[in-house]
Amino acid sequence: MLVGFDPIIAPEPKVMILGSMPSVTSLELQQYYGYRHNRFWKILSACFSMPIDTYEKKKEIILQNHLLLWDVIHSCEREGSLDAKIHNEVVNPIDQIVKQYPSLHTVICNGKKSEALYQRYFSDLPLREIYLPSTSNANRTIREPLLFEKWITALHTLLK
Repeated sequence: MLVGFDPIIAPEPKVMILGSMPSVTSLELQQYYGYRHNRFWKILSACFSMPIDTYEKKKEIILQNHLLLWDVIHSCEREGSLDAKIHNEVVNPIDQIVKQYPSLHTVICNGKKSEALYQRYFSDLPLREIYLPSTSNANRTIREPLLFEKWITALHTLLK
């Protein structure tokens, strides 16, 4: 069984960003979106004009911008890093986090697997749900400039 990470939670978070499950590389590095070709941190850096040259600086983006970063899956079986290979998942207690942080108003699902799992297990939560295309380098269904634009526009709109 693979086990994911604890959430990174800003004081009074407004927007929760949910991935599915950390990649093999992320688990090895013990860092969210640790695979260097994943575009998540590059997008957040561009959105908030903050540096990402260390993991501590990456976490500061979350902490300083009213965000909460987590994954839908707490643990699972998976061969490799692809979401399509996930089996026997156990989800995180997202409902408890929502109760604990009443400032949360929106969840962004980073990719289709995150969205499908969120809808399966947590569709009754009182949060606005937004799907955004996966920041994974495996997602080549959208050109990178458009991916950045969608994410940055959503974050700026939600965090006004």
